[in-house]
Amino acid sequence: MPELDTFVALVARLTRAGDPRLVHVGDTASGRAHLEVVAARTTTSVWNMQREYGVSMERAARTLNAGTRAAGLEERDVVSLRGAQHHPLTTTFCPTLRIHSVPLLLLVADRREVVVSGPEAMPDGSLPAWASDDPGVVAHAVRAFEEIWSAARPWSEVGLRPPLPPRRREVALGLLSGRSDREIAQELGTSERTVSAEVRAVVDWLGARNRTHAVAMLVGAG
Repeated sequence: MPELDTFVALVARLTRAGDPRLVHVGDTASGRAHLEVVAARTTTSVWNMQREYGVSMERAARTLNAGTRAAGLEERDVVSLRGAQHHPLTTTFCPTLRIHSVPLLLLVADRREVVVSGPEAMPDGSLPAWASDDPGVVAHAVRAFEEIWSAARPWSEVGLRPPLPPRRREVALGLLSGRSDREIAQELGTSERTVSAEVRAVVDWLGARNRTHAVAMLVGAG
């Protein structure tokens, strides 16, 4: 993939040279503060490429994602097949999901800002996150993402589970938090019977043996 290879090489070259066109903003886990700043000024599109998109990431980004969808921004999400298979809720969290191998983590906002993982791990093993609004860097990032997006396959073509409807999604998240059916019902403002039916539907959707197994599968440990 020539555009991707060019962008990866560019990121490696700029980070190793300490080039100011890429600004270090922490690691890929702690860079949320910068992502919030980027999200606040995003007006048209958010393109996101991650190796996996699990429950912890969704919880951390939930407010940002809600704002993106409320504003009607264009979303594109690319996740690796292994990551999507490991986290059954990926299709629910990422409605525009496509599947492709992910050589680096990348966020492109409005085609004018990027946040990208560095090529070399930090001393603690985490990946550094770098940000740029340099037009040349952004142009390379856009072309690399578009190249992967064109080659990626829709989630429906690779055997992943379909997204859960909104209420069932909230019930699944309640299960993950260890809440009882009664507690989930109170939180959602519905009946305990309704929640119990939704729990059974989640268990069936996962192909789990029981509630406990369903929770393990949702976490990515089942």
